[in-house]
Amino acid sequence: MSAAPLRQSRPVSASQPSRSRGASSAPAPRRHLHAVAAPEQARSLAPLAIACVAIVLAALASVLLINTQMTQGAFERRDLKIEIASLHQQQAALVSELESFSAPNYLASAAEELGMVPASASGFISIEDSTVLHQGD
Repeated sequence: MSAAPLRQSRPVSASQPSRSRGASSAPAPRRHLHAVAAPEQARSLAPLAIACVAIVLAALASVLLINTQMTQGAFERRDLKIEIASLHQQQAALVSELESFSAPNYLASAAEELGMVPASASGFISIEDSTVLHQGD
């Protein structure tokens, strides 16, 4: 610490002009006083809070709606897969039945039931000329 004494400052009153070094002793001009507007009231946070809550609720509602739609789609997909499997089984049964009806043994027995007899000879017929082209033995 230094040995120099501390300066104490005096409060300057409004009636006494402040003096600086080297300044003249003329009084400083007074400032005019102005009326100040009252401070604005602090705005309420309620509208912001309500807006935030509304946004969160809307987001939750949209997520719930999307989830519900996806679940409904999953059920429809499952039902369609079951229906497709059933149709595949039905198709397989019909193909099997068709193959059994087109087998040579079945066709021969069905022809005999209708009164048909086996041909003794085979040949070729021209439909345009209505003539027999080749008659087999």
